Amino acid sequence: MTVFRGENYFHQENFPFHIDRYTIQKGEHIPSHTHDFVELVFVVEGSALHEMSGHTYQLVAGDVFVLEPNVYHSYTCSSEKETIVYNVLFEASFLQREMEVLQQMPSFVNFFYLVPFLRKTQSFVPYHSLQSGQKLQIQSHLQTIYDEFRQRREGYQLIIKTRWIECLVWLSRFHHENRKTLQPVAVSDKDWMESIVNFVELHYYQPLTLQQLSQLCGMSVSSFTAKFKETTGLSLLDYKHAVQIRHAVTLLETTDNKVLNIALDVGFNDVSFFNRMFRKHTGQTPGEYRRRLNGRT
Repeated sequence: MTVFRGENYFHQENFPFHIDRYTIQKGEHIPSHTHDFVELVFVVEGSALHEMSGHTYQLVAGDVFVLEPNVYHSYTCSSEKETIVYNVLFEASFLQREMEVLQQMPSFVNFFYLVPFLRKTQSFVPYHSLQSGQKLQIQSHLQTIYDEFRQRREGYQLIIKTRWIECLVWLSRFHHENRKTLQPVAVSDKDWMESIVNFVELHYYQPLTLQQLSQLCGMSVSSFTAKFKETTGLSLLDYKHAVQIRHAVTLLETTDNKVLNIALDVGFNDVSFFNRMFRKHTGQTPGEYRRRLNGRT
């Protein structure tokens, strides 16, 4: 299967972003493929079948979804009408500083991280259907970004970044607002906990909060806490710290990165706290662990 690489799309140094507006012809099939970057797709008009994670979904105008790297998917356009989409490709590092702020918004975490991940559970619809006014607002933002990307006039990178942040915030809000009008999806507590555990395993470096995850599951904080501990034997925070330290150990063993950089890579902004957590889980500081690996006392 085809794997698309960011290096073929991101041609400007320190600007890993690409946007295109393209047409899928009537009856056209785009074979299964994946990519090593994040992709956001917005359907402007038409309809298509979208296959991913072993399931097939009907896409129509106003649908939008986020695809994480390494997710295989394909499209088959309707035989009656062509389908027009905006396709936005970017790396997470594109908004590295801004992400620190965005990740404090529960609606953004739900829209950008949790829902794409939880689509692996069949009960979840992996895309968001925007209402007419919402669709027009997002389409206007994307058209401005598309025009700036093509024309590349002075200051275009700043305008693109600004408008893209606005897009992500609006999409997060719309997702949160529209969820209130949908019928709740029946997911067992066991499935919820398994999905959340898997999510933490993959996104251990993100500033996830107990409130965000319990809200997503439709549980009170106390109920979520009890069920998570029943599943893992640990609190959410303790489990997350254990995963972070496990990855830190791997980085100490396989790289020459500085301890400070490793702490940041696994999601600790305070190196002193990282050192305490590392000692708690391994009985040694990161420095002691690395010296032992190198055969020094």
